[in-house]
Amino acid sequence: MLFSARSLPNLLGLFRIITTPMLVWLILDGSPSFYLWAVLLLLVMALSDMADGRIARRLKVVSPLGIFLDTISDKIFVAGALLPMIQAGMISSWIAFIIIVREFVISGLRSFAAAEGTVISAGKLGKQKLVIQVVAIIWRLLAANMESGGILSGNESLAWLLSLWPLPMALAVIWTIVSGLEYLWNAWPLLRSSWSPRPTTD
Repeated sequence: MLFSARSLPNLLGLFRIITTPMLVWLILDGSPSFYLWAVLLLLVMALSDMADGRIARRLKVVSPLGIFLDTISDKIFVAGALLPMIQAGMISSWIAFIIIVREFVISGLRSFAAAEGTVISAGKLGKQKLVIQVVAIIWRLLAANMESGGILSGNESLAWLLSLWPLPMALAVIWTIVSGLEYLWNAWPLLRSSWSPRPTTD
């Protein structure tokens, strides 16, 4: 059956991809209340991303399709949040550039390693990266609600806290770079051994 408990992990991955355009629309609309809806949707996406792998392992339904969806869906919805935030003037373009380029580099690196018969597992920094990125994006969206006169704008203490959004955003960028360097460090022996052209046989 397409819709069954065993297909739940794959459905969660598809959910994150399919709902990303809605996330983009909510952010681009610019309404203070829509920023809060974007925060809610982003939370649901992030929680589903953390849950689907555990569900797949518990149900023993880990599949190549599930791994593929889990690998790309988090990158898609993070990019889907960052790009409209640039257009709305919430963040600088270089922040999204660093985060998105890092994902391209690491995805290419893992594909290269897989072609060589090597699996490069995510390290602790890589696993923490998504959580920090989502926290930073949510923090910025809540600050945008406050700045645009939304429901969060009436509390001075909360306003001061939300005004600190550049700190978690900077931490997200740092974690993105360092976790990418961790991948490159783990893959360095493979990259070094593959640098020289291999002899071909006629």
